[in-house]
Amino acid sequence: MSKRIIAKYLFVITASILITWKSYVVVIGQTPDKNFTVQIKTDDSKAAVAVVNQLFAEMAAANPEGILAVGRPDFQLVAIFKQKDGKSRIQVINGETFSKFFTDKTKILRETMYAPKVEINGDLAMVWGRYVFFDGEKLTHCGVDTFNLVRTENGWKLANGASTIEPAGCTSKEKAMKAAK
Repeated sequence: MSKRIIAKYLFVITASILITWKSYVVVIGQTPDKNFTVQIKTDDSKAAVAVVNQLFAEMAAANPEGILAVGRPDFQLVAIFKQKDGKSRIQVINGETFSKFFTDKTKILRETMYAPKVEINGDLAMVWGRYVFFDGEKLTHCGVDTFNLVRTENGWKLANGASTIEPAGCTSKEKAMKAAK
């Protein structure tokens, strides 16, 4: 057999081998079709948003351990507080310090990112969007959240995040929203 025939034969065999990686099936030697790529991004987007929503659920449950579980051990957050005089105050905290803000089980604190947007690039995901924050039934502030997540062997984990905290910055649409139950 010539080297050309052997190479073609090896390519056909290689193209037939299926590798299953998590829930994705990749055919070696062939380019996945566009729909396959879109499906991976859709699944990744849903998974990344689910991590952010789990963070909000753990905050509402006043569960510091749960808050820490959705992030990498070294994750950090940046809060940009919009003050009455128009100036901003910036605070950078690690995940452990942040989790301690949510220990009072008598308070009902709820944060909702009501229209998240997601960008995926390989093992990096960015979830961002406007949010509303309620203390009980009272809307206390609104703003923008942005979270960077990284893919780990255990799925997506928070690497870092930043939020604007704008007590006077809620839109009329946000002011009309009710606390999620």
